[in-house]
Amino acid sequence: MLNAILSQVLTMNSWLILAAITVTTVIGDYFIKLSSMPAHGMTSAYFPLGLVFYGSTGIGWFFMMRSHSLAQIGVFYSAATIVLLAALGVLVFKESFGLRDGIGIGLALASVVVMGSKA
Repeated sequence: MLNAILSQVLTMNSWLILAAITVTTVIGDYFIKLSSMPAHGMTSAYFPLGLVFYGSTGIGWFFMMRSHSLAQIGVFYSAATIVLLAALGVLVFKESFGLRDGIGIGLALASVVVMGSKA
């Protein structure tokens, strides 16, 4: 059901662009997280790498905004980013994942269903 809703909203090309934007953002977050650790800081090579990855997402956003509303793409992007960042935090940075995190991710995914349905 969710797949049917999502396929109505975004085309395959849009999905690929949105996936690339999301993965690029998560890579940028990874480098900025590394630079935020006490041994590194903003003067480390990680920080400008993070900025480059963040900045490069603007190209994808340009193409997405030509054919989709900000609300639509914002919800899909945010939900995907939340899921991937939570996984990155748990798997790579050994951060905890509690009930609050699970509920938050569930609500983010629910927003995808709401935005994908026809009003």
